[in-house]
Amino acid sequence: MDARRRKLLVNLLQGGAFLGVAGVLPSHADGMRDASQRDMSLEGAASSYDAPPIQVDSIAAMRRLETSRLADGQRVEVTGYYLTTQGLGGGSFQWAAHSRQPEDGGLSIAAAGASEQAEGRFVRRVGSTLTPAMFGAMGDGSDQYAPLMRLAKAASTMGLAVTFPPGDYALSDTGVIFSGIAISGAGPARTTLRYTGHERGSLVVIRDGATIEGMTLDGNVSADPDTWTPRNYDAFTGCLPLDLRGRDVVARNVVCRRSPMACLRVEARGFKLENVRTHHARGNFGDGIFVVDSRDGSVERCEARDFTRIGFVSDTYGRSPIYMLSERIDFIDCLAENGHHGSYDYGGAELNAGYWAENSHAVRFIDCRSRETTHHGFVAATGRAPSQGTGHFSLQGCIAETTNIGFFLKDLHGIPVHHTITHCHAGEVEKGFCMELDLDASRLDGRHLTTRLRGEKASGSSYVLEGTGIIELAQIEESWQTFNATRQAHLGAPYASIVSARGFTGQLHLRHFTRQDATPISIKLLGQSHLLAFSLAESHAELSHVPAESVELHDCHIEAGWIKAFDALEVAQCRLGDGTPRFDLFETTRRHRYHQCRFDFTPGGGQLYLHNVDKQNARRLVRFEGCHFRKDLALHGSMITLDAAPAVFHVAESNTLTFSDCRFDNTGARTDTPVVHTDQRPPQASLTGQDNRKNATIDALAAFAPANDFMAES
Repeated sequence: MDARRRKLLVNLLQGGAFLGVAGVLPSHADGMRDASQRDMSLEGAASSYDAPPIQVDSIAAMRRLETSRLADGQRVEVTGYYLTTQGLGGGSFQWAAHSRQPEDGGLSIAAAGASEQAEGRFVRRVGSTLTPAMFGAMGDGSDQYAPLMRLAKAASTMGLAVTFPPGDYALSDTGVIFSGIAISGAGPARTTLRYTGHERGSLVVIRDGATIEGMTLDGNVSADPDTWTPRNYDAFTGCLPLDLRGRDVVARNVVCRRSPMACLRVEARGFKLENVRTHHARGNFGDGIFVVDSRDGSVERCEARDFTRIGFVSDTYGRSPIYMLSERIDFIDCLAENGHHGSYDYGGAELNAGYWAENSHAVRFIDCRSRETTHHGFVAATGRAPSQGTGHFSLQGCIAETTNIGFFLKDLHGIPVHHTITHCHAGEVEKGFCMELDLDASRLDGRHLTTRLRGEKASGSSYVLEGTGIIELAQIEESWQTFNATRQAHLGAPYASIVSARGFTGQLHLRHFTRQDATPISIKLLGQSHLLAFSLAESHAELSHVPAESVELHDCHIEAGWIKAFDALEVAQCRLGDGTPRFDLFETTRRHRYHQCRFDFTPGGGQLYLHNVDKQNARRLVRFEGCHFRKDLALHGSMITLDAAPAVFHVAESNTLTFSDCRFDNTGARTDTPVVHTDQRPPQASLTGQDNRKNATIDALAAFAPANDFMAES
């Protein structure tokens, strides 16, 4: 049929006339196809009707066709959805004379004036993909809410993918829900769905097997105040741009921006976020990506910028059942940047951080970075009990920069935790790693950690401890922007390389702790600190105050310090000197031993200071084995000072020092200054041992006589 005859047919049908051609309009039953082929939507009504299709220029024109004159199965070709959108939203339809499928403005079109109960629909022939234009949404900046709602419902019902071409799709309301299908745009820079209203809600929701990619979603948050105050920090309008719910949902290559709460929320089992970027989250809960009551998911190569609470969150709702927690979630190669104006600064309760995992378990942060946040870089804490009872968090290759506390790690609400931290860095921070463990069963293992402290203030510390538990750190390094050498001189000052101001009573084990400028690191455990065990290896340190039941030092350079070993002290292969290392003895002390140590007081003229606090028994506890002592006695005085409280010094043999295979070298002129000095009179002290040696410039080993065989060979 040529164009003139087609046009005549359309005009006749619209005018009420009927054109019949023998054999052209067979019955509906003659050509029904198998519905499983899905050659057209809804009822699968199809026909082998071979007559040429009717041509119309818009959906409105198709509605005006005289349907009583149409044979069941008549095809209609529509040029465009509107007269002004030729080529967009049109398509191929068939008249299904007995269909009562609901009118949806895209796949099922009722004739003009027909009631909802009336039979007959124009049914769109589709493949596996729908577009917004099929429902009248052209992406021209006008309100597209109604057609997009119809699109979402139809696509989800039919299980058909949706493709958004480039365009600006404005929505005056929220709640566009896609379920179980793929939704794609032309790219975040070309396809935008933006909210134009002011009420809260979720602009787009994807559920249960749905995937969304290649677009920008805008929540239309209201403007920032000129001045932030306690009254306006949460006074924002707008909506949450994207919500992922249910099971097995995916978002990739999506931009979510301008929200009065989180820019993207996940509440799902089995989810994946890839190359998602969030920007401009505001309010008390202004998060970039908020993962809540979720499990078995990954967040990879995502960015959160310009937020007022947290960049990336793993947590639960306070109203969630007690057994609910977020678990088995990986954050990989993500960036959180520019956190500011947290509600905590205005009387609220929410801190500002790059990453926050709480009420969670088996959360891993891998190669993630946080920078320019107000309060914290990374926070990880338990809060709810996983099935095996202990929460696990892992941080690997992470960097926290330009914030107050780089990493804040703790247990919470009586749930033990095991933190594992490897190859992490805290830079331009006041405090590098804060560790608060309230339970003996909690544990933290750290390897290859570095800190760079700001240095503008004298209060910075690389590691801050509180509580109890077990902490093991190895291969750790500290550096400063500007280092003040006198910053840690005062014992009571609450800062050091490792400090506990409020008290730590667990176990602390350190190995290979260095400072970039080769000066000694400092350890200061104050408050109610009384460690169960402390060990230090392969480190150059000042132990400003270390009280512990047992203390082990191995292969260290200890310039000075104050060590209280209430049960046992083991010092092996260490260099002690330059300052005055002090070791206290107690009635409870069982062992106090120095093995193959070098006491070199030549550079600074220091000494070893042994102080008997309350030991009144005759046990010979203090032993030096294979040690070497060096000092200029004439210039700087004795090598060892043995002191005691007056009430305990009178007990015979309560202050006995035992030396075996030790050497004493006076590096200066000959002198009668003794190697061991005490101010107590009369001195109830003694030197015992054998196989010891001294050079000729030492006239006296002690003010009191050593044992006769002290210098004898065994």
